[in-house]
This record gives sequence, structure tokens and C-alpha cells, in this order.
Amino acid sequence: MAKLIFRLLLSFLVFVGIFILIQRSLTPDSFGKNGHYRANSLNDNKMRTSYFKGEKSCTECHQDVFDLKETDVHSGVRCESCHPPQIEAAIDCKVKPPIIKGTIEFCAQCHATNPGRLKKGVPQLDFKEHYENQNCIECHNPHAPWELKE
Repeated sequence: MAKLIFRLLLSFLVFVGIFILIQRSLTPDSFGKNGHYRANSLNDNKMRTSYFKGEKSCTECHQDVFDLKETDVHSGVRCESCHPPQIEAAIDCKVKPPIIKGTIEFCAQCHATNPGRLKKGVPQLDFKEHYENQNCIECHNPHAPWELKE
């Protein structure tokens, strides 16, 4: 029995030793200098491209769309809530426009029946009964959803 315990203990110590060696070889040098993270990550994050342009940048070219949206129920929704900020801040959005598909799944993120949103005034729809086989933007202008398209 003592031989078995000795082998088990030796195997455990070898495993822990190998684990510690691997951990030390994979841990970056700057880890732990400024807390429990890699200190060089601060510089890495500064070097990343900012994809969020902000609503002010959108209105520079799309003032007409912004004015239309501000007069309707989506006035509190910011542009990049629906148009994902996928473009580089230095690139004009005419080069790579932020397009949404306007699918039922996309619009249902906010407008599917959800009792928690009723008090906030968000219109709720049963999408199984509301034109199930069409995209929402085939009938609705997303910037003024009460305006139906021809």
C-alpha cells in the first residue's frame, strides 16, 4: 500500500511541476505588473482602430435620414445600434457602407413580444403572424417605421 501511495504522490508532484513549467513559459513578461492582466495590453488596445464613429459623424452626410428618424419612434435609438460599426473611423462610409438586412430576426431583437419592454413603449409584435416570410424593411422604412413603403 505504501508503494502505491508513493507512486501516486510522485505522479502528482511530476504533474504539478510540469504544469508550473508550462505556466511560466506561457505567461507574458508584463503579466501582473499593473494588476491581474498583461500590462502591454494597454498599448495594444491604444493601437486598435476605433470602429465607433458616433452619431455626429453620421449626421455630417446623412442629415436627412437623421431628421426623419428624430421625428419618429426610433428617435432614441442611436445609428450604430442598428448599423454595426464595422468600418474604420478614417474611411468614409460611402466606401464600405454599414448595411443591415432588416430581417425579422434582426428587428425581433427589440420588437419581439417581451413583457419587460411593454412599459418602455417599445412596440411588440408577434412575428409569426406579422408577415412571416418577408423582411421588415420590405414594407417599413427603418428610420420612420410608421411610414409604409409602396
